[in-house]
Amino acid sequence: MLEDFEIFQLQEGSAREQSHFSLNIEGHDYKGMVHDGKIHWYHPHPKQKIEEEHLSAVESQVFNLMNENIES
Repeated sequence: MLEDFEIFQLQEGSAREQSHFSLNIEGHDYKGMVHDGKIHWYHPHPKQKIEEEHLSAVESQVFNLMNENIES
């Protein structure tokens, strides 16, 4: 389902530093960020390729992986 999950920082060292992520779902690459408790996907949005129910499961995994990284 979800492969190659990676977290990276944009604007590292600045007041606007934010954690972003990249991942692969069924051979398609996506990037996004978590802001105010919500995932903001870059283009293309995964809902163009996968069902809403599947997308909810992916977003849940992303939240868990991002939280694990922050707590480490």
